[in-house]
Amino acid sequence: MLKKPVVFLLFIIILLVSIPVLCQIFVLNQNGNNLLPEKEKLRESDYVNAYCKGTKEYVLPDKTRIDCLTEQYACEFDWAKKWYEGFGQALWYAHNSGKKPCLVLILKTQKDYIYFDRAKILCDKYNVHLIDIKSKNFQANSIK
Repeated sequence: MLKKPVVFLLFIIILLVSIPVLCQIFVLNQNGNNLLPEKEKLRESDYVNAYCKGTKEYVLPDKTRIDCLTEQYACEFDWAKKWYEGFGQALWYAHNSGKKPCLVLILKTQKDYIYFDRAKILCDKYNVHLIDIKSKNFQANSIK
């Protein structure tokens, strides 16, 4: 029979492991890739429309637009190679909306994880929720 401190510790570990997964479920549509339009070249806005579970293109008083505003997060969607722009925008939108910052990176190829890893360093440091989405035509073994 397990003692109460061991059971409590197991509960805490399970909770800590599941929180990132639950956060992503509540921020984005999990079947977003199925909601993308059938066209050759998709835009960033196509991904916002497919994945956002909140208000799309929310306009702030300074006329900047939050890609996706949810109850908890101000989310900026961007292509992985533009992670540094998206990171700054996520912080700005969070500051002006009173929500937590969220950066959603769209990855085109496996090599885009280089940019994701860079973004993760700053997102961890500044408490920005980071989510990756594989593009509709994601290339796992790209040589580009």
